[in-house]
Amino acid sequence: MNKSVKVKVKPRRFIKVLVFVIIFFALLFVYAKYINTHGLKVHEIAIYDEELNQAYQGLKIVHFSDLHYGMTTFIDDIKKLVQEINLINPDIIVFTGDLFESKNVSDEDVSLLTKYLDQLEARLFKFAVIGDHDEAYLDVYQTILEDSNFILLDNEVKLVYDQCSEPIQFVGLSHSKDIDDLYNPNYYTITIMHKPDLIKNIPNSNLVLAGHSLGGQIKIPFLGGIIKRDGANTYINEYYEVEGKKLYISNGIGTQNFGFRLFNQPSINFFRL
Repeated sequence: MNKSVKVKVKPRRFIKVLVFVIIFFALLFVYAKYINTHGLKVHEIAIYDEELNQAYQGLKIVHFSDLHYGMTTFIDDIKKLVQEINLINPDIIVFTGDLFESKNVSDEDVSLLTKYLDQLEARLFKFAVIGDHDEAYLDVYQTILEDSNFILLDNEVKLVYDQCSEPIQFVGLSHSKDIDDLYNPNYYTITIMHKPDLIKNIPNSNLVLAGHSLGGQIKIPFLGGIIKRDGANTYINEYYEVEGKKLYISNGIGTQNFGFRLFNQPSINFFRL
């Protein structure tokens, strides 16, 4: 005679596990929505390159990107950003695009962003490029940059001299068309652009600074960023070396499409050459 075996599930243990799971995901939601979207980390990075003229040793460059103002970034976050950058006393400031999250930009937003971006202090220059979100209100974006003393490099080159007859070449890219002629191979070159995947199309550049990926926005320990975007399908995380070119991607300040960050705090990059 066959005997059936009955497994008794203890309801009290099941309820405990269920409550634990609910609490865990509730805390994760609060952390990703309200905690990890604010604050600011500063990543300090030393760049060693024998091709760099000794006269530029110690040059300080601050790179920030992807404010996406109006999603999870608001004026208090901008004030904090300005304060942290100015404490570094940078020689050059680089912004790699995406100022607003929405194309519906109010006059008040424009006034506030212009006011605080103008307070960013760089000894030499402030450079910017066009992000994909910026294209929706390009005239407004250009006006904000001009009024806050940023130089927009729209597939353009700026030679930076600092107590030396040999310049550093800054190349700002908005797209990949006709870019080979922008590069002078005789100069140390820093390329700034919004979408990191564009690195596949550029000639030799000593240092490449990009944004757009937000570091994957959601990061999984030991795996890195998990959210890919057009233009950041291949290069998502903070650093890559691509055919001898050093690529650093800013994790950004704001959020895109949804107001969450997980294990990925807003940050800026601070380079010492």
